[in-house]
Amino acid sequence: MAEFRKPKKIKSGKQLIELWTGFCDNIRENNYSEAPTQTAFSRWLSKYFDAIDRRTIYNNLNKYFPEVKKDFESIRADTIAEGTMLGKYQPTMSIFALKNWCKWTDKQEVTQETKLAVSDNFLDALSDSAAEDWESDEDETVEDSSV
Repeated sequence: MAEFRKPKKIKSGKQLIELWTGFCDNIRENNYSEAPTQTAFSRWLSKYFDAIDRRTIYNNLNKYFPEVKKDFESIRADTIAEGTMLGKYQPTMSIFALKNWCKWTDKQEVTQETKLAVSDNFLDALSDSAAEDWESDEDETVEDSSV
């Protein structure tokens, strides 16, 4: 028996980004009266496009059209940053949202790995030098104890 599936309401990643951009533009036009969340987006879509729940938005973004996720988050980040700079959103909550939703960080983490190539001759010379220092330290200790 064939599996029955409903046709997708959002037909492409491009359409998803166009709808998301329209939603974020609506937030700007309404003086940042709500945050750019997926739940608010689904309410907006139900009013202006078609009834779509939050899970459908999540699946469209992560399963069907993952290639637009970066654009989606970039538009969200711009909306949050603009609203915060204009004093419409609480700065602490905006930082939290940008870090968790948009993968922002305070600083870029850089990992550097250095490999040192050491020859056998160098190791022998180092070993000899360490042995000489050890003997020199023992001689000084003997002299100090006779005082």
